[in-house]
Amino acid sequence: MNKQRYWLGLSLSVIMLVMSACSSSTNSGRTAETTVPNTGEAGKTISPEETGTTPENSPKGGKKTIVFSTFNLDDGVKEAKIKYEAAHPNITIDLRHVETDDAHYEAELKKYVTATNTAMLSGKGPDMLTLDSLPSEKYVGQHLLADLSGMLKMNPSFIKGDYFNNILESSQTNGALYGLPLAFFLNVMIGDEGAIKQSGVQIDDKNWTWEKYAETLKQLSQKEPFKSGRGGVGNMIVLPPKTKQEPMQALLSKMVKENYPRFVNEDRRTASFESKAFTDMMAQVKKLVDDGLDLSSLSSMFRTDNVNSASDYLVMIKESGKQARLYAKPRAEGTKAGGYFYPYQIIGINEKSTVKQEASDFLQFLMSEESQSTAKRTGFPIHKKAYEKQVQQLLTKGTIKAYEEGPLKGQSFPVDPAQIKVLEDYLTGAIHPVAFQPSKIEEIVFKESQAFFSGQKSALDVSKLIQNKVTTYLNE
Repeated sequence: MNKQRYWLGLSLSVIMLVMSACSSSTNSGRTAETTVPNTGEAGKTISPEETGTTPENSPKGGKKTIVFSTFNLDDGVKEAKIKYEAAHPNITIDLRHVETDDAHYEAELKKYVTATNTAMLSGKGPDMLTLDSLPSEKYVGQHLLADLSGMLKMNPSFIKGDYFNNILESSQTNGALYGLPLAFFLNVMIGDEGAIKQSGVQIDDKNWTWEKYAETLKQLSQKEPFKSGRGGVGNMIVLPPKTKQEPMQALLSKMVKENYPRFVNEDRRTASFESKAFTDMMAQVKKLVDDGLDLSSLSSMFRTDNVNSASDYLVMIKESGKQARLYAKPRAEGTKAGGYFYPYQIIGINEKSTVKQEASDFLQFLMSEESQSTAKRTGFPIHKKAYEKQVQQLLTKGTIKAYEEGPLKGQSFPVDPAQIKVLEDYLTGAIHPVAFQPSKIEEIVFKESQAFFSGQKSALDVSKLIQNKVTTYLNE
């Protein structure tokens, strides 16, 4: 993984680049435009419409097949399939994915999303599917996904305390869990603690809102060492915005993304963009710029980054400087204090599947300590004991090697137990989920808010327009 971190402005394309970087690019070839290759039998291709309702799924308890559809084939899921089938000879996991390369990735992903949407929205689709790159809000709104929380509660082997329950609970929609992340990334900020202390500016990052954050940045910019440019960890390239309004549009979209449940009720297919909370957020973003804050250079003092493992965190802090440390990200006014995370490898089960119970059992195997401890997966495992094993291995080894392509060029350094403790506080305190890929709703907010930031329309008029377009999208 390349650890040279570049901030490409505040445009929405950054999020797509993040998603692509985390996707596998080791596969090659492609045999059909709207079918997903079946990895169970050589040469066989299937359409996403097929489900577990195959002839062998007889009501008499015979052999059953679970169709599992995913765009990228994860080695952990592939390994779990082999182990699970060996222990359950009456179950076949029909694992289907798309084989592609970097040159065709975006085109194939678009075809996969279109084909899967068609299947799901027509009441068909696979029994299990990864939701990371799919518009799951539409599936939830049309009740196409099973409530996994109910299934887990009925299984006596499921013990909430064994998992990062803050992640599971925060991934719910109106108390129901329609997509279960097998892993997650922390979305954090990194700052120069030494420079901040030298400046004399007091920071309460656990409680700061965007307004308090902006005020802090203004204070820091007037103090040494930030005034002379000697402080900070924002070693990133900033591309100039296309328009004066673009940074404001992007920041508003980002804030909506990070406060998604506040404005969108997926289960009821309703939106709340005509609310005072949203118009206040629009006004808040505009005020930041009116007060002189340059949104295009926010990263000069604090850098937003993603942490995908304990070892990645240790290297990240080491690369960022001797006095670098984590800081909480600012939040919108009126929201709970807590960190942000990206759910990853989000698994859903088709509500219309005839093998829901079998799919649920396989899902529990995927999230078990056994499966998550042995699999080489990206991200923090949802199972706490699997994470603890990773940490223990780091502590036992005692040293860690930096990335060859990073600024430390493969240098080895001691594992700091104190830093591991800091990380754990952020892992258990993350409660705000943020989706990897930009949703259609974000695109609507980004596009339509330009009229407000350019002074062409009032906040109320723009909020009504966004409300109407989002509501139409949710009910299509």
